[in-house]
Amino acid sequence: MAVNGNIIKQLRKEAGFTQVELGEKLGVIKQTISSWENNVSEPNSETLTAISKLFGVSVDYLLGNNSDSNTSVSNNSVGGYDNSINHWIARTGLSNDEVAKKLGISESLLVDYIQLKIHIPYQILSALSDICEVSTDCLLGLNNSSRNKDFDNVLPFRYNYEIAKRIRKLCNDHNIDTESSYLENLLCLSKKEIFYLIEYGFVPHIDIIIKLANEFHVSCDYLLCRVDNKTENAISSFNRLNEDNQDIIIGKTKELLREQRLEESAVAAVDSKKVVGK
Repeated sequence: MAVNGNIIKQLRKEAGFTQVELGEKLGVIKQTISSWENNVSEPNSETLTAISKLFGVSVDYLLGNNSDSNTSVSNNSVGGYDNSINHWIARTGLSNDEVAKKLGISESLLVDYIQLKIHIPYQILSALSDICEVSTDCLLGLNNSSRNKDFDNVLPFRYNYEIAKRIRKLCNDHNIDTESSYLENLLCLSKKEIFYLIEYGFVPHIDIIIKLANEFHVSCDYLLCRVDNKTENAISSFNRLNEDNQDIIIGKTKELLREQRLEESAVAAVDSKKVVGK
């Protein structure tokens, strides 16, 4: 049975590829892709296999023999966590060896990450996101399609590694074993979600931050890395004061702010006169 050109066109568009980009990945020109999609010609068996691997579908699906697009020749599923990394690497057109070299690791270690024999570290996950040009949640199978780049041309959803480090440190300071079920029960998260939180700084919901802030007696801003240790210590000390003392601190703070604004205004006036004098 002949290849269904409409299927190739649909898969290309869903992947966000232009005909030129798909042609580059398959080693053919734009006109060849157009010819396939319009059923004027069709790819040979070798190219057909390459297309099936690129899009994570079976050859039978490309031939119109199977309506299930997730049935792949290599049993890779698009959305399943177990195979998502392998799926997105395959779509780059690069071999595992080439990707491993870009990551600065051995091919065997990369395969261990793909097969989930070892948890993939944050730095590798982030670098792999750049190579595959998909957001990290997509690599982990949390989302079937990549998020778009932001206005700074950066892929979002990189998590926040600093959040992960702060949570790990707080767990250590409070003698909480991150491998135990304590955090799972406290936060009502699965073991996998706890790993994402501890290793990548992935926060599935703001309630998680609130629960952790209450558990560790810190501010939500501190957990979200909005304030440094010095500021957090000041906030913590203020919260421990009684209401009368807090009012005194607030009054003194307002007084100091007024003095600071007056000083800044005086300096600005002097600088303005110097500019005029020139």
